[in-house]
Amino acid sequence: RSATDVKRDATSKPQETLALMNIQPGMTVLDLLGGSGYFSELLSQQVGPKGKVLLHNNKAYMPWVGKDLEARLAGGYLKNVVRYDRETENLELAENSLDAVFFVMGYHDMYHVTDKWKIEPAQFIGQIRKALKPGGLMLVIDHSGAADSKTKQAQEEHRIDEAYVKDELARFGFETVKQSDLLRNPDDSRNGTVFDPKIRGKTDRFVLVVRNKK
Repeated sequence: RSATDVKRDATSKPQETLALMNIQPGMTVLDLLGGSGYFSELLSQQVGPKGKVLLHNNKAYMPWVGKDLEARLAGGYLKNVVRYDRETENLELAENSLDAVFFVMGYHDMYHVTDKWKIEPAQFIGQIRKALKPGGLMLVIDHSGAADSKTKQAQEEHRIDEAYVKDELARFGFETVKQSDLLRNPDDSRNGTVFDPKIRGKTDRFVLVVRNKK
């Protein structure tokens, strides 16, 4: 693993995070809006040679992650990781084809809008729910917004209210089965942009594991 990934381990705590999901050999896992594939590389070890990791990104995300993504996948080192470039409105996922989903630092992006980026939450998550097997688990990690802020901080600060996420996922057909304080940081006020050098990489983050109830 790269020096950058190993450095990130200190704040992302991947061993403890992965333990929340109980990923097994042979599983198919979607790393949704997975960026450069930090979690995809770790998941590739867990699903083994008979499993598969779909490392998803959309076109609008490529300027931010493309070079790092290509470097990670260069040489075919991660044989069971499939680069899965698809637009969010048409993920092209077969029904009941996924055993698990990792949605890390991306939930707030459903409420961030630019001229090149717009996601319709119900339609997007509906695709995930259809593709995820009954009882399948999804891990959701994101930067915490202030209490009762709902989606108000998503646009400028890239944060979202944990309670809002839980309630919305329940409406979408998921039940919360685990919550973890693993990535909490009481020194983060939960206000201000997550890209502020004083807090970047050290934000207070909520961790949810939700089950598909279909």
